[in-house]
Amino acid sequence: MKKTGQDHVRIIALILYPFFQFRPMLSRAKPLYSPSEACSSNIYLNDKSGIFCCGGEDAAVKEELIKVNDVYFRYNEDADDVIKGVSFSVFKGEWLAIVGHNGSGKSTLAKLLNGLLQPHKGEITVDHFQTMNEEHIWEVRRRVGVVFQNPDNQFVGTTVLDDVAFGLENNGIPREEMLERIEDSIEKVNMSSFLEHEPHRLSGGQKQRVAIASVVALKPDIIILDEATSMLDPRGRKEVIEVVKELNEQEQITVISITHDLEEALMADRMIVMNAGEKVLEGQPAE
Repeated sequence: MKKTGQDHVRIIALILYPFFQFRPMLSRAKPLYSPSEACSSNIYLNDKSGIFCCGGEDAAVKEELIKVNDVYFRYNEDADDVIKGVSFSVFKGEWLAIVGHNGSGKSTLAKLLNGLLQPHKGEITVDHFQTMNEEHIWEVRRRVGVVFQNPDNQFVGTTVLDDVAFGLENNGIPREEMLERIEDSIEKVNMSSFLEHEPHRLSGGQKQRVAIASVVALKPDIIILDEATSMLDPRGRKEVIEVVKELNEQEQITVISITHDLEEALMADRMIVMNAGEKVLEGQPAE
């Protein structure tokens, strides 16, 4: 059955209801414009992530890192599409939150963004590298790091030091540079005093901070948090969000968070709402 405009409004309201209980999240859902449309209209959007900050002739356009163009995906040929005609861009230095109910396609979309899954229609480019091109896939994954929901599934080393070193060794990083990267990434997540600890003996928040350090050590342009705080208690969730906020603001690492968490979603510069595989809303959290 074809959905009416009223049906879409009801769906969006149901998805966002938990957020609106606490504070308005989207202020009249400002549309995102192409550079030409935005600048011709002298439209100003958030200067931090920015998407565009226009002032007539002196318009400043943010660098586009990811472009998702009319993407469709299904898990097998006989199944229905779980991602349906989704299009959006991700810009350098911004924090983008992707929210929606279970089964809305959020995590599938995250795996499409770094080439773990491939669309059967449409195109995704990461810094001009195509995720569907086998010759480009390692360049894509070098630029996009993913922190998953359960940190225990990401640990391979017997100590924190070994675990952070693992990805660097696999990428052939010279030893001296590797040690510098380990020290730097561990310091950024405030885990320097835990280098010789066993990862499995850490708290949930500490585990996720180590997982983030392992990704940061590889120097990606983009970090995807795929429900990375959903299994944490409030203290652990706060620790992880604070670390990610610092990386985003101080290191200009682009963050894409797939989340149900209100606090995490409100940290974002921009938000996309997914429902049944479709992008149903895109806008900015209220200032």
